[in-house]
Amino acid sequence: MKINEQRLKERFDRINGLAVTDEGGKMRLALNDADKEGRDLLVSWFKEAGMEVTVDDMGSIYGRLPGSDPDALPIALGSHMDTQPNGGPYDGLFGVMAGLEAIVSIKESGADIKSDLILVDWTNEEGARFVPPMLASGVISGQFTREWVYDLKDVDGIRYEDELERTGYKGDEKNRLGDVKAYLEPHIEQGPVLDAEGHQIGIVTGALGITGLDVTIRGEANHAGTTPMAMRKDALAAASDAILKIQANCVEFGEPAVLTNGIINAQPASKNIIPGEVYFSVDLRYHTDEGMAELEKQTIAIIEETCKAYGATVDIKQYWRAKPAHFHETIVGCVEEAASEAGLDAIRIISGAGHDAVFINEVQPVGMIFVPSIKGMSHCPQEDTKWEDIVAGTELTADTILKLDKAEVSR
Repeated sequence: MKINEQRLKERFDRINGLAVTDEGGKMRLALNDADKEGRDLLVSWFKEAGMEVTVDDMGSIYGRLPGSDPDALPIALGSHMDTQPNGGPYDGLFGVMAGLEAIVSIKESGADIKSDLILVDWTNEEGARFVPPMLASGVISGQFTREWVYDLKDVDGIRYEDELERTGYKGDEKNRLGDVKAYLEPHIEQGPVLDAEGHQIGIVTGALGITGLDVTIRGEANHAGTTPMAMRKDALAAASDAILKIQANCVEFGEPAVLTNGIINAQPASKNIIPGEVYFSVDLRYHTDEGMAELEKQTIAIIEETCKAYGATVDIKQYWRAKPAHFHETIVGCVEEAASEAGLDAIRIISGAGHDAVFINEVQPVGMIFVPSIKGMSHCPQEDTKWEDIVAGTELTADTILKLDKAEVSR
């Protein structure tokens, strides 16, 4: 399946021209004005392609192209157009643009597709504005309740539901993604493996599970000059020691385990006061449920033991969990077969990042396609993918759709 490269590039450029930062990054936070502009453009392209447009109660947008068999289950594709605060040009957006171009190219080719083809733009995948990530797909898959998500607030105190209403993207529950034959999500890798090893395509077999922890350590704030070192209950010293120990433990735990401390905040934040309270975040990832549970258990034990040694107390709460995902082998096989027939250098790979596909995998058969990220850069202005890989990934998406339409996908 050949695509219209010029149309694909023009649409990328239109979306990526919205809300560009001084560093060249993208700033389409979920449901902000730039995200609304991008959504409006997507809706116009759906209509231009003759697709039916609906919006669900979480604000996700659906474009649907009818197939030839009304009794056939639909084939869905999806990703997201929201970005990080200073994000890159392809994270999420590649999946939406590749999905749209693949569907339109199939329609223009005159190929007989039995299944309806559905493209979804999920709301707030990034979690950069409303925390945690993957909120819309999380509600669809039963991870979160709509009422809980509706009442989430951004840093300015603005509610999720209020922004849905303000932007005109508060739709109906009846429009949510229902049963599908397959859900396919094209995406950039966001890691270095494909680029470093010279592969064109990643055939994604699953994704690492993710556990998010909020850690608050309480010591004793006191004068920096009059309190002897041996008599301190320094919350920051305890946090620093704990972070180093849990990082070392993760390395010892073995690949593909990863641990990140992305936020640390000490109070009362004065240069001459011993920190009395410190908050830090923990992001743990592993590929099996058992391993994830064990790594979390070890991490919590190390933090608690370290704080006790410093005379500090600690409160640890799990704020988010996504189970490890294992994608549907028939869909994985269709991607692999299509890549082979196209002569693409492809390998099987596990995703280290969370995606809407991870939550949808809880309720529908799922697969993913990766294209390389140059130097593995993502969530930053330096994020990039070779144009020929964008084209190859889009054409592979179309080829995979054609195979899925003919395949038997067990449920």
